Parts: sequence; C-alpha cells; structure tokens
Amino acid sequence: MRVLNADRAETILFLHGGNVAGWMWGEQVPAFGDYRLLVPDLPGFGESNGVPWESVAATADHVAALLDRPVHVVGLSLGSSVALELAARHPELVLSLFLASTQAAPTPLPQRALARVMLSAWERRPFWAGLARSYGLAGADAELFVSTGLGIRRATAVAVFDEVRHGIPDARLALVRAPTLAVAGERDSRAVTVHSLERLARGIRDCRTAIAPGMHHQWNIEGVELFNDALRTWLHSARVGFQADNHHSPVHPTLKEIPPWH
Repeated sequence: MRVLNADRAETILFLHGGNVAGWMWGEQVPAFGDYRLLVPDLPGFGESNGVPWESVAATADHVAALLDRPVHVVGLSLGSSVALELAARHPELVLSLFLASTQAAPTPLPQRALARVMLSAWERRPFWAGLARSYGLAGADAELFVSTGLGIRRATAVAVFDEVRHGIPDARLALVRAPTLAVAGERDSRAVTVHSLERLARGIRDCRTAIAPGMHHQWNIEGVELFNDALRTWLHSARVGFQADNHHSPVHPTLKEIPPWH
C-alpha cells in the first residue's frame, strides 16, 4: 500500500475499481497533498495480483488491518462495495464515504449476459480497448487502462462479478453510520444511475446522492476537475457540488444533487 504525506492530520483511503488498480487515483493524489493518503492495490489487482481475491468482506477486513486511525474513504465501483463493507464491519474506522459508480442494486439479466460475454474476452486487448472507449478514456489514460487490465487474471474478474452482481443487501447498508455521498456518472447504466443510487439513499441512514453530468463509469479520470472539486467540497463541508469562494467560480459542470427519494 502506498502511503503519502504521512505527516498530515487527516487521512483519505482510496479504493480502486474492479478492472484497474491503485494507479487509477493518479489525478487525485497530487490534488490532495494536504491529506495523508492511503492507496492500496486490492487482492488480485496491481502489485497485489498474486494475492487471491476471496470476497468483498474479506477484502474489507484486509483493508481494516492496514488502518491505524479513522479515515475518509473514497471508492469507485468495486472500491465502493469494499468501502461500504468496511463501514458496516468496522464503523469506528470510517469518518465519511464518497462513493462513485456503485453497483448497489442487483445486475439486470441483460447486463449479466453481456458481462459473461465480456469475461470470455477478458484476456484480449481489443476488449480492453473497447472498454476504455466506453468509459470515455483516451490517449495515455486509455493505454494505461488497457495494459494494466490485461494483468488482471480472468479468475479474479469472474469471482468479483459473481459476488457483486447480487448487489448490496439492505441489511448491510443499514449498518453504515458514516455520512455518505454516492455519485453516478450521467452516462453510466441505469443500474448505477437510478437503481443503485435509490437503494443507497433508502438503505443508508445519512446518505446523499448526485449525478455527475456527462460522465461515464470511470469518471475520476474522465472528469478530473469535477471529481476533485466534488470530493474536496464533501470533505470540507459535507456539501454536494463545488466549493466556490469570493475569487473563484466553477468553470465546468457541478454535481446535480438528487432530491430525497420517496
């Protein structure tokens, strides 16, 4: 696990998605130099590729064992699932949750079938190149995504999918006590932008939800300024949007908060 800015008072833990590794936070690390940053590669990914993936719960316990103090947790996709399980199993370690692209609702049958097709092509470069395009990635970001994705074993991907496709049980969400902001990219699937956000809002006691305009699934890379501004605003004031002051105003879209679900 990478530890940066070790002398800072507050800590952010970044948990990556299911087809990347800790490198995906490359645009966030320099933007949050005023925080102590923890950036692990989860079991089965990146430098932890040789560590077998067991389950979301086991991974949450693994992460908890790395922590020596309460932290703000930022997770994307699979990282959000691990973040929620961490908050449910070890509430004393989680100060707040910033969740991006969370798959909290069960995966619809058509998407399950598509995922099976994708998994059959997991070890092929054209598959990763197409996935990069669907995430809105280009240039060096896309090439890094492709090259590192090819290093993730298919068995790991299958095990992760077989677990997360069921969504996150309401009983687990009810255990989360940390203030939570869940954000979905506007161009992500309805399973994420609608069904998962609603499930999170209804299931977590203190949860706000929002949409990132124009963004796809991997929107921390696609919309760096939007992501970083939204995260900093959340950390500083538990607000949704952009923390403007008297000298600056947003020059890009801000998050669109969703009113309380009824």
